[in-house]
Amino acid sequence: MKKFLRTAVSLTMVAAMILGTGCARGGSSDDAAAGDGEAIELKLAHIYSTNSNEDKYFNEFKNRVEEQTDGAVKITIFPNSQLGSEAETMQQVVLGTVDMAFGEGSSWANAVNKPELGVFGLPYLCSDLDGQAAIMRELVLQEGTDMMVPTGIRPLFSFSGSIRHAILATEPIYTLDDCKGVKMRVPEVSLFVDTWKNLGSNPTTTPWGDVYTAISQGVVDGAEVDACTIVDSNLQEVTKYYSKTGHISTINIVAINEDKWQSIPAEYQEIILAVGAEVQEEQVEARKVADDEAVKVMEDAGVVVNELDAGEYEKMAAAQQPMYDQYANEYGLGDLIAKLQEVGAPK
Repeated sequence: MKKFLRTAVSLTMVAAMILGTGCARGGSSDDAAAGDGEAIELKLAHIYSTNSNEDKYFNEFKNRVEEQTDGAVKITIFPNSQLGSEAETMQQVVLGTVDMAFGEGSSWANAVNKPELGVFGLPYLCSDLDGQAAIMRELVLQEGTDMMVPTGIRPLFSFSGSIRHAILATEPIYTLDDCKGVKMRVPEVSLFVDTWKNLGSNPTTTPWGDVYTAISQGVVDGAEVDACTIVDSNLQEVTKYYSKTGHISTINIVAINEDKWQSIPAEYQEIILAVGAEVQEEQVEARKVADDEAVKVMEDAGVVVNELDAGEYEKMAAAQQPMYDQYANEYGLGDLIAKLQEVGAPK
């Protein structure tokens, strides 16, 4: 209970800070409020299905915001890639044709041409969802606001995309040496490519829709992704080993177009931030349960689940030093990286 109260106080202070500086673009949000009594309409787009954990908690966000603003703010959700891919919806937020979307930091980095945002997804920042939740709670909104607002978008809250592990058809991964030469499917994002290059693998940017076939035909040895996505895509049917490499913590940042944000009265901004903080905490807890259920599905399908050997996680993390150095030297983020590692460390 004490921890929850400290978290609530912290989030309230953050909201107050953000609202206090919210007039940097477009003047006072109170002055921008419509005087004709019409509801403020917000469009929120995402790529996940209506059965997903993400869509469930986006609807929680929608319903609570609408209830607490007495209908003055209306949110329409467009799930299942109705308005385009993740990258496309992000670009629409930048342009203002969609109000809100979400994705991990390196994807936002591409959308707004600000590579520093990839820092929130650097490999081996944390190894479990408790560490990830702490980073989301204590650092993403606070640090991300300074990075993102000058680009025309503003972070509101985050959802967990869980911790990524390796699913393979060939051999399990127990050690850093086991990664050598593995043909690993990765997203077409430089951070993911570099992570597996640093581990000695041969990363391949196969489109996600082709991964099942690529593994079954031996084009790639496996993929790195979270447990729920593995099961949703039925990869347990064409693989044998689920190695808990824990290499990347996926934090999906929900952001809004900054000009749209400045058109929302301050009292409603405060509600949006508070509700976002609530559903963020609930979504992470639900994700823990969903991950455990997905691993059970894999085991029932005959997939062998293994942990890394003692000390190998640390070796894999050390192999990423060139990437840490790049973010520290090129973008001046050495102090932030240290904070992320400290906050995300096992407690």
